[in-house]
Amino acid sequence: MAVAHSVIHALVLAGGHAPWRNTPKALLPINDRPLLTRTVEALTQVPQVATVTVVAPAECAPLLPPSLRVVQAHGDLWTNVLAGLTAIHPSPEDFVFLCAADIPFVTATALQQFLEMAEESGADLVYLAVPADAVRQFCGNRDMHRTTVRLKDGEFTGGNVLLVRAQIVPQIDGLARRAVQLRKQPWRLGQLAGWRTIWRFLIGCLSVCDLERRAEELLGCRCKAIIAPLPELAFDVDKPADYDLALQLLPRSAND
Repeated sequence: MAVAHSVIHALVLAGGHAPWRNTPKALLPINDRPLLTRTVEALTQVPQVATVTVVAPAECAPLLPPSLRVVQAHGDLWTNVLAGLTAIHPSPEDFVFLCAADIPFVTATALQQFLEMAEESGADLVYLAVPADAVRQFCGNRDMHRTTVRLKDGEFTGGNVLLVRAQIVPQIDGLARRAVQLRKQPWRLGQLAGWRTIWRFLIGCLSVCDLERRAEELLGCRCKAIIAPLPELAFDVDKPADYDLALQLLPRSAND
């Protein structure tokens, strides 16, 4: 069944903390609007999205409309995903659209474009890969601190969105937990894909299709990496330098 025939529930993950400001990242202001507000407003304008649920610290709740479902954030990223899924209680064939809260340039148009491409793929799990050059151009070739990977197809950075069919969550749970635990250790994270995949990467022979096939072997579902120039979804706020750059660039974005 294609995504187009399924209900899509958005789940905003806002549990991250900004230690340099001693505040949740979702509350960081840009032009007097918190990051969380930008993300939620964009999602509510996307026609494919049926519901929006937010997993966030308690201090974020007053920013959100009373009609919005809010779940208390606790634990690591995947724990918060599972808490949100429990609150949503989707049907097996429904999709959950995981979206980070700290993407300052997010627009409804960019989100809709990603979902339209995901609809066409018919996959159970869809990830966004953005060409690194698209992000550099968006940033005016300023110094940016994006994690990128060079594959046979080109150099890419990850988008901050993921579409997953609800019924496959139990079968990917174990691998997802390990991936979250190792996400700050790139080499060990790469080992999850296996040494053959690592070797092909090291000699420059690893392609996006190779990664899709390996993901399908590991997860037991149809996986797709959408390659699209959507830098608005690839820029998140992890460090003070990211926040400072967002403050410089935001007047150029479509949000303001």
